[in-house]
Amino acid sequence: MVSTMNWNDAAEDFLNQVLAQTPRPVRDDTESQIRGTAEAMAAEEDKQRVGVETVIAAWVRLTPESLKPDLPRQMERFGLDPDEYRHILE
Repeated sequence: MVSTMNWNDAAEDFLNQVLAQTPRPVRDDTESQIRGTAEAMAAEEDKQRVGVETVIAAWVRLTPESLKPDLPRQMERFGLDPDEYRHILE
């Protein structure tokens, strides 16, 4: 899969952190979904590059509704402050 969108290192690192927590059977699909969603979101905002906040927003958007209450705890595990991303979580 060839991507025309650039990703900054922090965005790649965050995606890899999420994928490390993803069960192996669905990891490739999850990566494709997050990448596709993040790139589409960046393109909608006329960005040339995917940043970490866009990846976080894509990850939150793709998280099943039943798992969303766990996202703040997950964010903390990834070293993020959920309060900084409250606007994405709501």
